[in-house]
Amino acid sequence: MTDIEMITLAATLIASKQTKQGVVADVGSVLISASGAVFTGVCVGTNSGTICAERTAIAKMITDTQEYGIQRIVAVWKDADGAVFVIPPCGYCRQFMADTDPRNIHETVVVLSHDVAVPLRDLLPYHDWWQRQP
Repeated sequence: MTDIEMITLAATLIASKQTKQGVVADVGSVLISASGAVFTGVCVGTNSGTICAERTAIAKMITDTQEYGIQRIVAVWKDADGAVFVIPPCGYCRQFMADTDPRNIHETVVVLSHDVAVPLRDLLPYHDWWQRQP
């Protein structure tokens, strides 16, 4: 699956709904696992907390396959006019990917647009920076 196909599929998942407690399904995500399987997710944002679309897709991957490696991932949002925007994963999602499987920091590619994709480690440059202080 190409990055453009991932972006297009993620955009089809968006079915934004305003609820009394927040916004649901206004971000869609597509994930390709290390084995090549495709998983999707949407965000669920309520007063009791937010589950990002990327974490929903990761949870589906783990639940359905007991697989933890992520090959490629993208998240998108649409504005009121329907224009699609690729959005980078939030810090929580970046760390979640790294924590799910330590190999993800080097093997996961995050799609940032139809022609830009970077390794997860570029978005978490100090993920293993632990320095004892004098």
